[in-house]
Amino acid sequence: MKKCIMLLFLLLPVVSVHAQSNRFIDAETGTRYVVEEYMTANFPVGMAFTPDGRLFYNEKTTGNVRVILADGTQQLDPVVHLETDALQERGMLGIAVSPNFEEDKTLYVVHTAIGTAQDFPANRLVRFTVDDNNVASEVEELLRVPIETGELLHNGGNVHFDDEGYLYLSIGDYGDASNAQNLDTPQGAIHRFIVDDDGLTIPDDNPFQDNSIYSYGFRNPFDFTFDTLSNLIFVGEVGPSCDDEINATQAGYNHGWDADYECVGTEGEVDIEGYIAPMLSYSEPVISPTGIVVYDGEAFPEWQGDLFFCDWSYGNLRRVELDDSRTQVTAVHEIDLGDSTCKLDLVIGNDGGLYFGTVGNGGGVIMRLLPYED
Repeated sequence: MKKCIMLLFLLLPVVSVHAQSNRFIDAETGTRYVVEEYMTANFPVGMAFTPDGRLFYNEKTTGNVRVILADGTQQLDPVVHLETDALQERGMLGIAVSPNFEEDKTLYVVHTAIGTAQDFPANRLVRFTVDDNNVASEVEELLRVPIETGELLHNGGNVHFDDEGYLYLSIGDYGDASNAQNLDTPQGAIHRFIVDDDGLTIPDDNPFQDNSIYSYGFRNPFDFTFDTLSNLIFVGEVGPSCDDEINATQAGYNHGWDADYECVGTEGEVDIEGYIAPMLSYSEPVISPTGIVVYDGEAFPEWQGDLFFCDWSYGNLRRVELDDSRTQVTAVHEIDLGDSTCKLDLVIGNDGGLYFGTVGNGGGVIMRLLPYED
């Protein structure tokens, strides 16, 4: 395998001014922000805000979904407990709020169900409603993808709705790279579904007939986000010892991962039909991209339309500027977090702040980044 080169497209150093220990001024844009603890949390791997300001989140290792109320207090009892296999990268994974949450009060969760003597462990998508006391109804299983490889890694497992109400789900290759190029297996792909009262159905306009796969060729697509200024989906892809990537995907795109993959960065060629190169590639060192979001809040007007993502390896938060096509990176900036790290999910709060999960002493914290004025 040829030596891989890290291509960062004008990766810029951290440029900020410390106003106080947790206050910063981004010298690039003049943005003033404070980094503060929002709530202690046990390995908060997935988060989702409701329109009324509640924050539901998954605890990776416990099988619990918990809720922080709109007033910033945490409900003592979990919303629901799911029997979960949390070995290594398995566990509670993604969580999404229904597009019609104000009417249907429904949450969607991806987690790894425990195996039995008859059944493989499986990543499954479930849904349930919550009552006025944030207690879940009976859990309904919508999709189950057994981990027949026995591997503990590459689960993917994030779930999001787009503006049209379609549900998208990421599934890793389960440790078998050949899955990523096989349209007859669900692994190594991002899937697109219609959701109704009866469950999931495949849209007629999906790129492959009678197939839920929307785009494929992924190793471990940990998270993804919809671009508010185009029809693109940006995907954080965790590579092997090279080519951790940020990809811009659309219907039918193939992002190249397979059993014979050689790292080529952003400018090399992969001998696979329909291959689409990544926007960003990180090697030597790899970073393991995690939470990702396009900023469309009102708290930071200077960052409107920029792409933000976190990484597991170093806990950095990066801001990515894109060209008019939204497919090319013009600059990457590290956002100074002081002593904090952005390790897990990254979401925009109802207040326009950036909320992110991290782990460490005590199990973890949900942090937030908000504007401040002198």
